[in-house]
Amino acid sequence: EIMRLFIAREAVDTHLQVAGDLIDPRTPLPVKARALARSAWFYLRWYPPLWFGGRRFAFGRFGALAGHMAFVERRARRLARTLFHAMVRFGPRLERRQMVLFRLVDVGAELLAMAAALSRARALATPEATELADIFCRHARTRVDTLFREAFGPDDEVTWRSAQRVAAGEHAWLEEGLT
Repeated sequence: EIMRLFIAREAVDTHLQVAGDLIDPRTPLPVKARALARSAWFYLRWYPPLWFGGRRFAFGRFGALAGHMAFVERRARRLARTLFHAMVRFGPRLERRQMVLFRLVDVGAELLAMAAALSRARALATPEATELADIFCRHARTRVDTLFREAFGPDDEVTWRSAQRVAAGEHAWLEEGLT
C-alpha cells in the first residue's frame, strides 16, 4: 500500500508542480492567473500527443511480439490520459479516491512487466522466450483492460465513507467476542 501511494505521488507530481496553484484554495487570484497561463502552455503541448500516438511500425524489431509492444505504448498513453482526467475530475479530492490511483498504478506495473518481458524475449531471441513472453502478455492485456474498465469503481465512495466510520470506531461491535 505504501509503495502504491509513493508511485501514485510520483505519477501526479509533475501535474502538481505545473497546476498545483490552480487547485489550492488558499492561492491568491493573481497567482492562480499565472498558474493558469503556465498550465495552459504545458498542457497544450503535453496532452494532444496522448491521443495521436507514436510512429507506426516502430516496433518491428520485436518481430512476432511487436503487437504486444504497440499495446504497451497505446495503453501507456491511455494511462497518462486517464490519470490526467482523474485529476481534473476530482481535483484535491483525488486523495480520497485512492482505489482509483491504486488501479492506475497497477496498470502501470502491468505495462512495465510486459515491456520487460518483451525486451528480455527480444534479447534472448529464442522461440521459447518468444512463446513465454507472448503468453504472459496475452494474460497481462486482459488484466490491463480490466483495470481500465474498473478504474473509476462505482463503489469507491461508499467504501471510503464506510472505512471512515470503521476508523472512527462506529463498528466496534464487530470485534466483540473475538479473541
